[in-house]
Amino acid sequence: MRKNSVGLSVIVFAIVLMWNSFALSEKVSAPGGLGLDEVLAEIDKADTAFNTMKADIVYTRTITLLESKEMSQGELKYKKPKKLYLKFYPPRNEVNVVDGKNVWVYHPVEKQVEKYVLNESKQSAQGVSFLSFGYGDSVASAKKEYKITLLGTEENDGKRFYIVDMLPLNPKSQYSDVRLWVEEGFWLPSKMELYESDGEVVNTIELKNVKLNKSLSDKIFIFDVPRGVEVVEPFK
Repeated sequence: MRKNSVGLSVIVFAIVLMWNSFALSEKVSAPGGLGLDEVLAEIDKADTAFNTMKADIVYTRTITLLESKEMSQGELKYKKPKKLYLKFYPPRNEVNVVDGKNVWVYHPVEKQVEKYVLNESKQSAQGVSFLSFGYGDSVASAKKEYKITLLGTEENDGKRFYIVDMLPLNPKSQYSDVRLWVEEGFWLPSKMELYESDGEVVNTIELKNVKLNKSLSDKIFIFDVPRGVEVVEPFK
């Protein structure tokens, strides 16, 4: 079984759900721009305006001590509230499907699919604390678990990005830091960095060619196990 398979699925699923509104804020202003409360209000408005999302994705995992960097490219489709299709092209060659209840991680070459119950498996649970922003009691959870600040702005290709930092208050959290780049005008994160092991491992996710509210059939988010493919349930 491959390492980081379900972890990556949950990371991306967490990110698209993190497009829902944030609640904990500090009165920090970005030079020449908006304060954090204003940025989060814009994110909230942008989130309520879309139900589906399609994008190209670039995922990079960097391990600084080993001077190792692995990059994967693919395509992502998301439908509120909890459906995700994520396909990575070779050499990773992997398909991830979240149907709202289960996470399926399919490796065509190995003829094997891993099945995880979204809210019960240990690995999927690692992302639950922050993939649930904007749902039910998640506001209270965010206040208890994260310190959210605005670090400032960054200019790139003529666009302004607000950098939002989420610092877990629990030292045993899966990620030591979560950082989002929110594009002004678009008001949804287009780049995310998730830090592990106090920054020794950095997961970078970039979304490109984002298209919102395009028609997406529910069939996209149903995984039918191909004939001859082994189903593995690691936590059973």
